[in-house]
Amino acid sequence: MNGKSDVEELQEVLKTVSEQIPALIRGIISSIFSAEAGRNMGAAAGNFYKELKASGIPDEVAIKMTQDYIKTFTDIGDLLREAIGRKGGFSKEHGKELKEKISEAIKEKIEKKKAEESGGEE
Repeated sequence: MNGKSDVEELQEVLKTVSEQIPALIRGIISSIFSAEAGRNMGAAAGNFYKELKASGIPDEVAIKMTQDYIKTFTDIGDLLREAIGRKGGFSKEHGKELKEKISEAIKEKIEKKKAEESGGEE
């Protein structure tokens, strides 16, 4: 009888987790695309651009780098929306795939920025 109650308890825990994780991810997505997040992203982009200009980066390069900077955040938001919108919900495999996509996107942005900075110094 104790074994059955353990199974029931496990089922209850899994049900709770499966209900709360999608809501948690939706909350994260909402916070990324909220008015406050937009203001914060705008301020961050403005500061990023200002620092690029202060370090002598030409206007068109600074604008492009700032656009890429903002795109990184929106790409992450798109990945999260895609992950939660898949039929069947969000699985462990989807989590691994999402992690890989985010890591790859960040690596690409860092490499691109380094290449642009190297090109500007020559």
